[in-house]
Amino acid sequence: MKNRLLLFIFLPMFTLQGQGLSHALTQRGGDNNALFLNPAKLMNKTKKQEINVLNSSIALDKKSFDFLKTLNTASSNQELSKLLNKNIGNNLNFSASNFSSFYQNKENWAYSIGLASVTQGYFITHSGFGSKRAMESRIDAYQALVSTFAFKEKNFSYGLNIKIMQKAETLHNYSLSEMIENNSISDYFNNEYTQKESALGVDMGLLYELPQDAFHTQFSLGFLNIGDTSFQELEKVESSTTIGFSIEPKKTKIQIDYIEDNLRLDFSQKFFNKHLELHTGLNYKALSVGFNYQYSFFNIGFYSYKTEIYNQPTQRKYELSMALLW
Repeated sequence: MKNRLLLFIFLPMFTLQGQGLSHALTQRGGDNNALFLNPAKLMNKTKKQEINVLNSSIALDKKSFDFLKTLNTASSNQELSKLLNKNIGNNLNFSASNFSSFYQNKENWAYSIGLASVTQGYFITHSGFGSKRAMESRIDAYQALVSTFAFKEKNFSYGLNIKIMQKAETLHNYSLSEMIENNSISDYFNNEYTQKESALGVDMGLLYELPQDAFHTQFSLGFLNIGDTSFQELEKVESSTTIGFSIEPKKTKIQIDYIEDNLRLDFSQKFFNKHLELHTGLNYKALSVGFNYQYSFFNIGFYSYKTEIYNQPTQRKYELSMALLW
């Protein structure tokens, strides 16, 4: 396993989990790919036109990073056994995402077309190995062509996402010998156990802004994966509803979202002619913090937050994001 971990992290073969594309791309809150929670929020963009490329992020906690780094270099039964025993009981997971898009605003209506993808991986190590083998691995993957259309009528905005998606799922319980045979971490992502299927997903959104309001007070309602996004054999992405509220006095913004039993709060403040934006808030009842810096066409962000995987709380995650915008 000689390939470098960073090469694996930034491979353009991103994937994701049964929560769905929408939730995976909006874990850290704020305005992060907001149209995936409510396509009507496309009308909130102020630029007439924007090209967004290399909008990528990687999120993982320290234990998962150490595990993946060592797994990538381990080459003997002894090294692997030591690594697996050390991580028994740990919630090992990571996610990586990318969304590249083209957007245009025509005053009362707007449209966007883009390619979205996310990778989420989960690993469970076993003690004693034996019949349970050594390590369970699940990689859930989606890639999607996303078309968004939104229009505004008086104080109401309406939006629609149409997502043509492919899901890839790689689920297997590996023995030590199988793990040694893998030449790189990417071998866990696409192998003989990978199943792929395609489906169509639809999101709808509604946005209401108070008339003649200097604070830009908005109320939002989103319907994601309407009627469920079903695949033939693989796990379906269930429909869900999001409710939101935001207020934006000058360079400050307060945003509250209710998403699948999670009340998320994000408070942001802009500095240095709006180039730097600092964030703090709550996500899954835990503190979230971060910053976003944009200069010219370059954008970089760093965030720290907690989330849930299969209804289990995770370790604190650290997310690095980068984008080119013009």
